[in-house]
Amino acid sequence: MTPQRLPIADGKPGFGRQPGQTDRCGQTARRSRWPAMVQVSWRACVLSVFCLLLAAGSNGRAGDAQPDSSSPKKEAIGTDADAIPALIAAYSRDLEQLRRFMGAPRIGEFNIGIHSHLARDLYFQTLALWRKTDRLLFEISRVRATPPPTPEGALGTPDMLANLQDAHGILQRIMRALEIPPEPETRIDPTSAQPDNFTALLDLNRQVDLLLERHFAPSDVYMEITLAIGYAARLLARYPEAIRIPEEPPFEPNKQPGDVYQRLIHCLRSIAHIAQILGFTVLDIDTRQIDMTRLTPGDVFMVASLIVSQLDYLYKRLGDDQPLPHTFYPGRKFPAHSYQRAGILQAQLQQLERFIAADPTALGEVKRDSTAPER
Repeated sequence: MTPQRLPIADGKPGFGRQPGQTDRCGQTARRSRWPAMVQVSWRACVLSVFCLLLAAGSNGRAGDAQPDSSSPKKEAIGTDADAIPALIAAYSRDLEQLRRFMGAPRIGEFNIGIHSHLARDLYFQTLALWRKTDRLLFEISRVRATPPPTPEGALGTPDMLANLQDAHGILQRIMRALEIPPEPETRIDPTSAQPDNFTALLDLNRQVDLLLERHFAPSDVYMEITLAIGYAARLLARYPEAIRIPEEPPFEPNKQPGDVYQRLIHCLRSIAHIAQILGFTVLDIDTRQIDMTRLTPGDVFMVASLIVSQLDYLYKRLGDDQPLPHTFYPGRKFPAHSYQRAGILQAQLQQLERFIAADPTALGEVKRDSTAPER
């Protein structure tokens, strides 16, 4: 006998007992109630999964607020200038451990003939340290760090601290990539003589440069001088009769870093005279004890960056907020190229010095549509 096709709860025909039909044991068949039970169970499961996801999301957000144990711990950034020596000491401690690991020489004492306690000059020293540390990271790990943002307004202690903290974080990334375990922190004797912040930053910059495979070279000096030329051209745009970009002086071969240094010192002295006329403070220059034969392109780069620091301050002081174009790698350069480039900057600053000395109160608006010669 062919079994009868019966409807089930989902409306589709099937084989089985009808609702209410008893089995051999006299029990009522429960097949008709299964769909309802399944529906209730399905709702309970969905509700449970939703609660679990909600709890996991809460835990995830709470975890986001906690520092990652695998990432370097950052020191708290404040506005107190006392935090700068602490960050310098922390960076210096790790740098010394890295130097020993790499077998690099330790720098000797050297004075570049410039000293400053001004926030803007310290900022540009910390920026140079960041750039050198980032270059070392690229040489070790073939990755680059995110560049620090350009500060708005006057440069201050928080900007210096941010650069130092980021540079130290990059240094710690390098140490982890080389699997260098951190050493226990050693307490510094507070009575021992410590260098001032400017000197300490110069020493750190020179030491990092010795760790680099591609040291800061004449091409880096050339780029920094080009940036300074951009600032000077904008400052000269206030004077319609000015030649914003003078002709390049003749190329003179066989120049050494000391030659470039001396030409840049002349540029700094022009800026110092401008500062004296306008009544603002600049760095101190004393080159009487300098051994020109010991100067490296990295040392000359630091002088060029300090020129940029002074011109950036003057640029902002005069109320100009127009961004300057970025400089690009110019290819292989030698000290003679940097020396020639510095000749353009020197001619610009001599013009600016004459214009301001003639009438310090006649600083006009920038002539952005100036017809003065510019290349």
